[in-house]
Amino acid sequence: MIKFWNKSILIGTILLLILAGCGKSSETSSKQNGDAQKEMDVRISYNLPAEHSTGIYFEELAKEIKKNTANTSIKLNPQTFPNGQLYNDQQLPDAVSNGAVEIGQLNVGFLAGEDAEPLRIVDLPFLFDSWEAEWAAEDGEYGKLFGKQLEKYNMKMIGFAQYGTVELYANKTIKLPENLKGLKMRAFGKGNALMLEEIGASPVSMSSQEVYQAMQQGTIDGYSTGPSSVVDRGLTEVTKYGTDMQIHYLPFQSVVNMDWWNKLPEDVQNAVLKASETAQKASREKAKSDAEEYLQKLSAKGLELYKPSAEDRKKWVDSVKGRYDYYLKKSGDMGKQLYDAAQKAN
Repeated sequence: MIKFWNKSILIGTILLLILAGCGKSSETSSKQNGDAQKEMDVRISYNLPAEHSTGIYFEELAKEIKKNTANTSIKLNPQTFPNGQLYNDQQLPDAVSNGAVEIGQLNVGFLAGEDAEPLRIVDLPFLFDSWEAEWAAEDGEYGKLFGKQLEKYNMKMIGFAQYGTVELYANKTIKLPENLKGLKMRAFGKGNALMLEEIGASPVSMSSQEVYQAMQQGTIDGYSTGPSSVVDRGLTEVTKYGTDMQIHYLPFQSVVNMDWWNKLPEDVQNAVLKASETAQKASREKAKSDAEEYLQKLSAKGLELYKPSAEDRKKWVDSVKGRYDYYLKKSGDMGKQLYDAAQKAN
């Protein structure tokens, strides 16, 4: 009886070893065939409509990430949340920095603290002379410096999402800087608010989603934004006048949570960066091609647009010179480096 029991143990042990061996071989084979590839969901949040040039960037980014990571060590499954569905432009900086979303649109105007001062160069009016000058800066030293500074906010910048140009709009005629004096104007960030204040307006900070109602109720007299937003958000219904003088060639930044980024294998990181390059190109092409079309739409909807003469434009440029002095004083050595890089691109 005892001998039988020992033999049973021996046979059972041999069977377990065989089964264990088979299981191990099966797992290895599965990995070799790619069946064991990990998958990860990725949230991409931004604050504009999907058809906007900024939205084109993030939608294209999601599509390219999915394609580029199909065979990498981790397959990323991106889901986009456009038009402030998860977070508005004021909330997105904290959402990305804290990891509430993995990838998001950044408006540096809503960053707080001294480390944000150099980044406020994007708010300097008349900084770039053309689309091409802006893009040359972003693809060169200017872009590298910008990304380096953003790391202090636990963000990794992967690209620029083109917004377009920025103008001034109101229910009172705007032709010269003195026309803004005393007007309550919505600003889209600290730097923009300082510009409006210097000219003589009273800046009001609010999200772009709030502008329509504020204009409708007379809470504000006007606002600073791009022609695309005026059209896409239906602001032509509550606005009479605007400018056509390219105060800014404005991009937003595409940023990822640094903690999340650092955990990604190198092949996945490279796939995301490659996706951003493709998305950035599509966004730029869309923004430039749309610029003239949006101006035509504004005119067709009854907005009176003022395009300044060379003499009047100089008055606008002169009216904001103090912004450059203030910026260089507040932003330190990094600000000076960014400014020099921008001028070189021009």
